[in-house]
Amino acid sequence: MKALRWYGREDLRYEDVPEPSPGPGEVKIKVHWTGICGSDLHEYSLGPIFVKVGPSGGVTLGHEFSGEVVEIGKGVTSLKLGDRIAGDAPQYCGKCYFCMRNQIQHCLNGVYTGIHCDGSMAEYVVVPDYSCYKLADSIPDETGALVEPLEVGFHAVQRSKLGLGDTVVIIGAGTIGLSTFLSARAAGASKIFILELIKSRGERTLAMGANAFINPNEVDAAEEIRNLTGGLGADVSFDCAGTPDTGPLAVELARKLGTVVIVGMAPAPSPNFNFFNLFLTERTVLGSIGYGHEGDHILGLIADGRIDPSKFITSKVALKDAEEKGFKEALTNPEKQLKILVHP
Repeated sequence: MKALRWYGREDLRYEDVPEPSPGPGEVKIKVHWTGICGSDLHEYSLGPIFVKVGPSGGVTLGHEFSGEVVEIGKGVTSLKLGDRIAGDAPQYCGKCYFCMRNQIQHCLNGVYTGIHCDGSMAEYVVVPDYSCYKLADSIPDETGALVEPLEVGFHAVQRSKLGLGDTVVIIGAGTIGLSTFLSARAAGASKIFILELIKSRGERTLAMGANAFINPNEVDAAEEIRNLTGGLGADVSFDCAGTPDTGPLAVELARKLGTVVIVGMAPAPSPNFNFFNLFLTERTVLGSIGYGHEGDHILGLIADGRIDPSKFITSKVALKDAEEKGFKEALTNPEKQLKILVHP
């Protein structure tokens, strides 16, 4: 079969690889669509960061995917041949301290599909049965490939304990920022403000229902948020951009006794953060990494219309063209591209 494999920084190869077979507890998926994630772009342009190469020296990328079950391993009873599914990435042991508490994203023995083992940028992928969510007939395959990033935003909102009527500010209007936006709105946020440098992305959030779009290069963002919240600041702020500057900014955007959630992965420390900003204001700062078993929640919200990620998709490309028309396009034209889906 054909697969898109990572061998090093800016070294992707579209090549023939053996077709995989499922082991006990696994299923073989014929991939319909797979999304290019921000972490895939980071590995391509800056890696290796988290990626682990296999015995052949490469790894098949991809962990946001939808597809059809075409082969079932021994012991699998939750899925049947022909089931349409959305997949997620964590593969966990089920036995360690964190797994026993259903905190699977912190599994001490865990790996991630498409990062530590072969992923979905291929004609077929083999994954554990528990990482697949059945798709209702009403949910398109393209939407199924968006369930995984939507889980990240959902988990961040769950971590924040956002309350009905709370005001929210989100830094970054990429896929994760928009996923957080949709979950915050579904959770009952009264007003949601977006900070974004790319005009087209900010305007997309307005079309999706955001209350305001602010470019922090053009105004004092913290002052603007205070003006929009009666001088207080937001009840909850989310850093979905992940830079050394946006984490401290997220703290400044939250009101006293407010909550700050760090969702984006900064490539370097924030050297000038002053913990006095926490001491004096009693703000709470939380990290949010990945997700647990939250795909069914996302699919329920999609099915009843409270979450619609259709505006995320900006391009669809063939697997053989994914480096030029996918990876390079996303990196060079972020003002035009948000989520690029790949079809094997």
